[in-house]
Amino acid sequence: MSSSVSRLVSSVCKKIIKPYSPTPISLRCHKLSYLDQMVGGIYLPLALFYPKLSNTWSSKPNNVVSQHLEKSLSKVLTNYYPFAGKLNDNISIDCNDNGVEFFITKINCPMSEIFNHPYFEKHNLVYPTEVINNQYTYEGSLAVFQLSHFSCGGMAISMCLSHKVGDGYTFGNFMNHWATMARNALSSEIYPVSPKFDGSFYFPPTKDEDSSNVSNNNIVPQREECVSKSFSISSSKLTALKARVINESKVQNPSDIEVVSAFLYQRAMATKKLVNSSSIRPSLLHQAVNLRPPLPKHTMGNIGSLFSILTKEEKEMDLAQVVSKLRKEKEEVKQKYKNAKIEELLPITLEQYRKANDLLVNNSCYDLYRFSSLITFPSYDVDFGWGKPEKVISPLSTSNPPIKNMFVLMDDKNRDGVNLTCSMKKQDMLAFERDEELLRFASPTS
Repeated sequence: MSSSVSRLVSSVCKKIIKPYSPTPISLRCHKLSYLDQMVGGIYLPLALFYPKLSNTWSSKPNNVVSQHLEKSLSKVLTNYYPFAGKLNDNISIDCNDNGVEFFITKINCPMSEIFNHPYFEKHNLVYPTEVINNQYTYEGSLAVFQLSHFSCGGMAISMCLSHKVGDGYTFGNFMNHWATMARNALSSEIYPVSPKFDGSFYFPPTKDEDSSNVSNNNIVPQREECVSKSFSISSSKLTALKARVINESKVQNPSDIEVVSAFLYQRAMATKKLVNSSSIRPSLLHQAVNLRPPLPKHTMGNIGSLFSILTKEEKEMDLAQVVSKLRKEKEEVKQKYKNAKIEELLPITLEQYRKANDLLVNNSCYDLYRFSSLITFPSYDVDFGWGKPEKVISPLSTSNPPIKNMFVLMDDKNRDGVNLTCSMKKQDMLAFERDEELLRFASPTS
């Protein structure tokens, strides 16, 4: 972050928030599952931006807003107790109620200046500096939060949660559970999903002495100097893309995720071809899969799998063909898990990772494109008591440096279009963001 940008932050206050109720002794040692052990130690960031507070909150001072968030955060940590603990190598979490870090800052610019700044540099102001600059090596609490007040009266609430504790689904549930606690502080409403950190029951961990080997063999994205940009695809443009797929393939009910992922993958390959002035480079698309169901919705942790598709020739780049491939692979993965016994879940999942890893290792000259989706996660419904966010900035778009060829998809504010963030090498991004076919359907938002 440049010094001119960092100077916009005028004050920083740090607090430690502990769980409202002590964690029972029976839950003090949280065993990591095998999938938790595989995951790198990255922190997943998300930021929610709220305009100047209205109704009863408009006249309340900043410290009252902060206290409101701190109290509800303390209560929700009672349910999400591993975040307030300490990681014990790559084996377990000591759920000792040490608490989480909570920062309060003042940012001397209007919120709109953050939105309109290209390539995300100013977006990082709303995250705790040490976490966002050291996402793989940060040694503080397993969840870190920041409340940022802007000169216009708006504010941002950011969260950085350790991937060792949970995945995007866990993140989404935590976020909405916290907001429900805050919004209904004086009522008896109970959050509908009571979390259970029992991933090790479904994906038993490796023996203690072998845990470092799991960590060393995990699939961790290589860090490179990249730039990030965001785009939006409106509901009408999304409908047009779906119509093209329906008319040209046997997939008659393509999902938003399938169509947008295939379209972006296609355009990224096409523009990379222009950069290299050659035929297309063989490419891989990795897509994450949530395993709830078949696993219970209340199971927190890293509960996912993945699948990949391979594109070697230009004739395979057709949008409808890519969607058909995605659908075929996804259905095959779902079928594998459909009637699987508990003891079969880990072998099936490891085989999926092995297949994806082998494709990459055996074809090191291939381009890899990673897709992660928060579509269907109600990010724009997170109401702490003063209304819904004006904007949500997606995870991984703020990684430092960004992950090369990473695409994160989210619903837009009205839940009828798609917002997306992508990161690429600068020369690839210059070609991608100028692609006429991309711009027919996607509008730049940063």
